[in-house]
Amino acid sequence: MKKLLAMLLALVMVLSMAACGEKPVDKQTDAPKQTDAPKATDAPAQTDAPETDAPKADPVYINENASELTGKVTFWTAFAENLGTGALIEEFNKYYPNIEVEPIVYKNNSDGNVKLDVAIQQGEVDVCLSFALKNTYERWANGLFLDITDRLAADNLDLITEWGSDTYVYEGRVYSFPSGALNYHIAINEDKWNAAGLGEVPTEWTWDEYLEACRKMTERDANGNVVVYGGVDYSDNDAWTWRVKQVKGQDQYYKEDGTSDFDNPLWAKALQIEVDAVNEGIWMSKPVMKNEMQLRNRDVFLNGTVASSVDTILTRYIRGYIDHDFKIIYAPYPVMEKGQTNYSWGATPNSHIGIANTTDDVEAAYAFAKFAATYGNKYMYASGHAGTWTGNNGDEILEVVFGTVEEAEKYVDPWGFNEYVVSAGKPSYSDTNITAFAEIMAEVSDLTNYVLVGEMTVEDMMAELKDFADEAIADAQ
Repeated sequence: MKKLLAMLLALVMVLSMAACGEKPVDKQTDAPKQTDAPKATDAPAQTDAPETDAPKADPVYINENASELTGKVTFWTAFAENLGTGALIEEFNKYYPNIEVEPIVYKNNSDGNVKLDVAIQQGEVDVCLSFALKNTYERWANGLFLDITDRLAADNLDLITEWGSDTYVYEGRVYSFPSGALNYHIAINEDKWNAAGLGEVPTEWTWDEYLEACRKMTERDANGNVVVYGGVDYSDNDAWTWRVKQVKGQDQYYKEDGTSDFDNPLWAKALQIEVDAVNEGIWMSKPVMKNEMQLRNRDVFLNGTVASSVDTILTRYIRGYIDHDFKIIYAPYPVMEKGQTNYSWGATPNSHIGIANTTDDVEAAYAFAKFAATYGNKYMYASGHAGTWTGNNGDEILEVVFGTVEEAEKYVDPWGFNEYVVSAGKPSYSDTNITAFAEIMAEVSDLTNYVLVGEMTVEDMMAELKDFADEAIADAQ
């Protein structure tokens, strides 16, 4: 299995800035058009087929015979019905009234994913939302998902045009629809930003510039004790590695020769940013927040303990937080150096919708999976995750999350939300090499904790991590 997991094709991540335009809709349906949706441009052809002047056929998002299709689809997902799943199914049934969709919620952890794999093999799953590249890749490699390559072609659905990248392909074939994503950005308490006299929110900035803003937003009492921190990093121990992803754009852990990249000075610099900000007192300590206070970054941001937060799934919690009484404004994830491409701006895929190879009703399952990855992709935002469909529309997503655009304006800046939380078509990161990926990721998280509590230096961590990762990669090959 380890050898199978190490055999990824040399895939090319194609990222392009999207231009606003109307999303074409299958002309044979009454489906509403997606307006103001960005479309990928300048994408290279994916085949060696000769050029032709024939117009490209419209993509088919809703089947011509949608109202006539019948069947039942068992949908396994990590999100409960109130986190977008129920609304997704309800909207699907407006077009496909005779297909019944039954949601089954599983836990996206080791035990939950084993349970899901067993259920697929036993014929209990028709469609599933599969999280993390490692889990999804194993399902591709082990034949648990149906090959949908020919169906996509028949529906004129191109991975680059519709989802921004053709990276996630296994041995030249497509086994799942891109769906959910993580999208890092900076969420800011507008009152604290204005009180610090920081002016217009930047549309691009470096880590030095963001940390300077954190200094100005940090509030201290008469004794010099911090009462409001300027910022906090995302709660996960390894969230700092997104600073590496921002620069590299692909395969953060590895060099081109397949060995680990932890002797690259970029890694030490990325972690040192957090260490220094905490030591200076302008960022809240992650161990204090998580271990002593039993809170996450979204909690200390929404309750006013910090003025800004590096975040990704905050959207799910904004309306329900009792003590939240300020408007949120947004800024892009910072870059290490001016002029760099920001691969942490766009949404990085972390979940795919696959059709179980054991399904008894392929037509119904494919119709639902296709809908969930296109028109229904906006409901990923109800769970706090981002979507990957380039047709996602900012106003529709605001309605999904807040009810109406007018209601959204009470909580967030709609323009910033669309630009940095939705961020359709913006540059994003991808993984094409997952050799010993899970083992390396776990070691990064464990060693980071030692650094953050002061029991290990950043330099010692990188040296230990380099040795560990190289050995793990060698063992997996």
